[in-house]
Amino acid sequence: MWVLTQLVLVGGITLSLLQNSNPATGKKPDTTPTASTAKGSGDVAATVAPAQPVITVHGVCEEGKENTAPGASACAKVVTREQFESLMKALNPGQEFPANARNNLGKLYAEYLTVEAATRKAGMEDTDEFREFMNWMRVLAATEYYRRKLQEKYRTPSQEEIDAYYREHLAEYETAKLVRVLIPRENPATPGKDEFDRKARDAANAARESLVKGLDPTEVQKNAYATLGLEAPPPVDLGGRRRKDLVTDEAAEVFSLKAGEVTQIQTEPRNYVVYKVLSRETVPEDDLKKNISGQLMERKFRETMKSVVDSASVDLNERYFGPPTPDASEPPRSPHTITSH
Repeated sequence: MWVLTQLVLVGGITLSLLQNSNPATGKKPDTTPTASTAKGSGDVAATVAPAQPVITVHGVCEEGKENTAPGASACAKVVTREQFESLMKALNPGQEFPANARNNLGKLYAEYLTVEAATRKAGMEDTDEFREFMNWMRVLAATEYYRRKLQEKYRTPSQEEIDAYYREHLAEYETAKLVRVLIPRENPATPGKDEFDRKARDAANAARESLVKGLDPTEVQKNAYATLGLEAPPPVDLGGRRRKDLVTDEAAEVFSLKAGEVTQIQTEPRNYVVYKVLSRETVPEDDLKKNISGQLMERKFRETMKSVVDSASVDLNERYFGPPTPDASEPPRSPHTITSH
């Protein structure tokens, strides 16, 4: 569903701008350490009272307060600490802004206020086109706000939910320490593919018997390659592997074995493979708590978003839009793709 997977929303764009070039000027944000970033921004920021200015844009007037009389003094747009921190909270609810991102946002916001004043002065805000664009941005912002509030709501699942998820996916957290003997089924340098395949199968049978007897897997791999006239045998130690790291059928057999047992010969398109299980263990729940919390948040978020989107039916006039096509269902990826550059 494109609402969940493809729509690039306002908040994400804003935060991306804090790390990339500023579209207002084309310049990269300055990441040089400031007093606040170099000496612990939290302590320095705390010395500024909520009502004190943190941004002052000279020459930019409040809306409706433009100076027009001859000799009138230049006005200024002032943003207090309380106002700026409300903005940060709205853009990134439930999370802290890093000091450098806060610094970049301050510069970005000041530039945008300047451009906004120019837009207003030019009368662009009074056009139908501007009003329609702002309505589109409002829809995007509302969707982004709702999405972020859902993520904040589901960010910290209960211990009971984590326990249940761990039990439900226990098989996924099993790890088997493996060695593998791999035997190619064909030799590009030698004609007669079928004949080589037969020899490779015989070598695989011999290799499996040797592994069952407890022979050194590295020597078994070398002997198999030598029998087939091949050089540079691959290493046999695979380390720890989970089910998802193996072919489905191979994983099923590997994880049915005990330590010290050997699989049957696995036939792959280009190789014969034999695994030996050295040990098996399950990753403890405490080591996975952060990952499980993220999975639960994502699942709840998607389920809620799907229920919201599915609660409404949509009819598009095919006489106007044409018949449905995969491309036609794609939404704009970003507000910036709607406007020309």
